[in-house]
Amino acid sequence: MITRQSLKENVRKSGGPEVRKSCSPGYCSQVNDQCLGSLLDHRTSGLPDFRTAARRLLCVFALAAGLAASEIDTGAVLNPHAIEISDRALALRWTALFQADPAWISRQVSYLAERSGHQGPTLLSARLLYAGEPWSRRGREEVHGRRWKTSDVETRLAILREIRWQRDPVYAPILAALLDRDESPEVLSSALVTLWFIDSQTAKQRATWLADPRIIPPGRSDHVPGAVHASVRQLSLALLIQSRGADDQATRSALEWVLTNTSGSERIHALNLIEVGTAQDLVRLSIMRLAQELASGSEDEDASTALAVACTRLGATLDPELADALVRIAVGGRRAVATAAASALAGNLTWSATVPTSLIAARAGNDPDPAVRHALRNLLLRVDPQRSAAGDPTSPWTELGAHRERLSRWEWERYAK
Repeated sequence: MITRQSLKENVRKSGGPEVRKSCSPGYCSQVNDQCLGSLLDHRTSGLPDFRTAARRLLCVFALAAGLAASEIDTGAVLNPHAIEISDRALALRWTALFQADPAWISRQVSYLAERSGHQGPTLLSARLLYAGEPWSRRGREEVHGRRWKTSDVETRLAILREIRWQRDPVYAPILAALLDRDESPEVLSSALVTLWFIDSQTAKQRATWLADPRIIPPGRSDHVPGAVHASVRQLSLALLIQSRGADDQATRSALEWVLTNTSGSERIHALNLIEVGTAQDLVRLSIMRLAQELASGSEDEDASTALAVACTRLGATLDPELADALVRIAVGGRRAVATAAASALAGNLTWSATVPTSLIAARAGNDPDPAVRHALRNLLLRVDPQRSAAGDPTSPWTELGAHRERLSRWEWERYAK
């Protein structure tokens, strides 16, 4: 008969890692089917690895036994100096996390999570929210300070990885508190993703606060500190669009702020997140603003890229003002923006739309860049098929233009009927 103790003993003798005591019920339920499948279905995959199977079986047994849920001592979290640890080995690893240059941080964190039992969530939470100085001081203060900042971020990232592995709901308030107060972009990004796995509703709320610096959360006098980091705003916006869509009110507010108050890679990132046909008023607003920037003589490559991306997100009929702005870009812009504007016009103009075809035809016939010529001729096929041939009867554009004219007559006849 296989017992829990015998499985542990066999794992120890085989040289495998000891089973984590922090294995959560959620994780156990996920591996239950995998564990049984690996034990029973050996006809195609061979005999299962005993150490992996034993580790998974222990998690299933822990779930069946109904282990008590983890709890966090709030008082201890606020005062980590007062935490008492009877085990000397645990105490040494606990204090090591508060050194300016600790060794093997990930191992120290894993050891604490596995060996500290019910005290583990309190220890991890206390170190995660700790914002003071190191407990031991060695060397010069300036060197000590730089080392402490680096090791502090590395330690908290290791703790967040451990929490993400456990996915215990008890950590949700701790992660929410960290997102409200921390200033490190690396820690904030990892904490937001971890909270997303544990409590998606709370994560959505924090993502809303982080994506839009104009939002002042309840009980605060200003925005959360993490909202000043572009990388954190980008991640928060991506999570909001993925979960709520671009037309959600909170998401639209964050998108509007990004498209009207930022530039460079952050604006490009926001436009890339928008699906074709959604948030069309914001896409239009962004194109009009970018057109003004380019008309002022700006040679910013990021602005050109943003305009090219915005043109690919159009999925509705163009209004006259927007169509006029795109025509000016197609006629006078550089290759990237001219081809993007011409493609957007060709794909979204209605049969009744009117644009200045003479200017488009003039550049289509004289521009030395073949990509620009083809993009503009494709636009002329839509609005003025006769001009797309450029007077060359042997050109393929002549045949395409004649074909387009026949299609136009057929459309008119069908409409008249």
